[in-house]
Amino acid sequence: MSESAELVNSEERFRSLFQNNLDLILFQDHEGVIWDVNSSFLTLLNRTKDEVVGRTLSPFLPPELVPVFNEKLQQAFAGTRVQFDVAVQFKGAEPRVLNVSKVPLWVDGNVRGVHMVARDITELTASHQLIEQQARKLNTIFESITDALFLIDWNWCFTYLNHEVERLLHVERANVLGKNIWEVFSEEVNGAFYQQYHHAIATGKAVHFEAYYAKQHLWLEVKAFPSEAGLSVYFSDISRRMEAQASQERLTQDLYRHNQDLQQFTYLVSHNLRAPLTNALGLARLLQEEVAAPSETLAYLEASLEQLDVVFQDMNTILSVRDRQDMTAPESMLLADVLGQVLFSLQEEVQRAGAVIRLELPGDLRVHGNRAYLYSIFYNLLTNSLKYRSSDRPLRISITGTRQPPIGVHLSFEDNGSGFDREKAGTDVFKLYKRFHETTSGRGVGLYLIKTHLESMGGRIEAQSQVGVGTQFTLLIP
Repeated sequence: MSESAELVNSEERFRSLFQNNLDLILFQDHEGVIWDVNSSFLTLLNRTKDEVVGRTLSPFLPPELVPVFNEKLQQAFAGTRVQFDVAVQFKGAEPRVLNVSKVPLWVDGNVRGVHMVARDITELTASHQLIEQQARKLNTIFESITDALFLIDWNWCFTYLNHEVERLLHVERANVLGKNIWEVFSEEVNGAFYQQYHHAIATGKAVHFEAYYAKQHLWLEVKAFPSEAGLSVYFSDISRRMEAQASQERLTQDLYRHNQDLQQFTYLVSHNLRAPLTNALGLARLLQEEVAAPSETLAYLEASLEQLDVVFQDMNTILSVRDRQDMTAPESMLLADVLGQVLFSLQEEVQRAGAVIRLELPGDLRVHGNRAYLYSIFYNLLTNSLKYRSSDRPLRISITGTRQPPIGVHLSFEDNGSGFDREKAGTDVFKLYKRFHETTSGRGVGLYLIKTHLESMGGRIEAQSQVGVGTQFTLLIP
């Protein structure tokens, strides 16, 4: 192939590249006159080649951009390759964002012309603006949340932290961003924060913990979430809550000590007073025996002393119940066995009262608790039914029991005795020394003991009663 043919082929390849390039290309002289322009530029301007070639670019530009393009053109003719981004709307065209390059054409050591190559980056710019807008929104959210937040990458370097981190940890983000967290907080290496964050990264699972930051004397509640980007850490100052909790624990300990002191004092009073009381009661009985005629005064004194002795006995019983609540080891027991022992001990009273007892209690029904307490509960319920039976009809007692997961064991003690006014009794039913039958003797201790025993085992009791109809007690034992 001849040299001229190669030159023609080379020019054809250049012309094809020039005309078919997707970028906007034109060629200008020193005066800015356009000598050539490709089809992409003509399409954007919506012009023919004859309407563009031989003219400057200025008529097609907004007036405010003419000086900018002229300045860049002169810089290129000075031998400098120029590149800049510009938002422009050519006359008759849609607005565009262009990345413009002005490339000088050197011939024999002189710049003979300038190629202007403009790439349409409108969509790319819009995407960047959207990303920046979303980043600003996200930053606003991060700054507005009440929790402190920082982000670290897989190299443990800070990539973001909000104002709350600066405030709580006394750092400045300009001095921290890009730095390794364990260099900034070297005193925490191998500490609680270090171990928890490494555990989150190693397992890929979030961690939630509370730890003390000694440098600022803060208790922090921390949540750390691993992701593909690294670790997101949220934390808040819980120092006041921890101080309140510690104060509550100290108060509880103080109350416990005060209660122990009060209980000890009550024991001393009840035991130390009972000895002289017993002596006084004995002396009153001796005097009553020695006087020739019965003395009403001595009889009243003896009755008063006996009543006071009963009060002290009840006090000792109640205190001993409370004292043993945390001392007696619970055990698993069959309800039928404990109830059978109670019925055996009360068989004479049951026969004497002519009572009929109906049992519906599964033989394998068990509870976990204190056997002595359960015996006392059954004993007091049955003796109450016997004591407060109706004189108008034979006594009927129904005892049923079922297991009701997840509550536990449901027991029902129901009789057709004399009953009492439940509405009138109100909240006094299980209180100490509260009685609801005026015609039958009693001290009002039994129901109190039942409730105390049940609560010590985590259970509860409810009562329903109607005068002349009977009474039903419902027990729930976990």
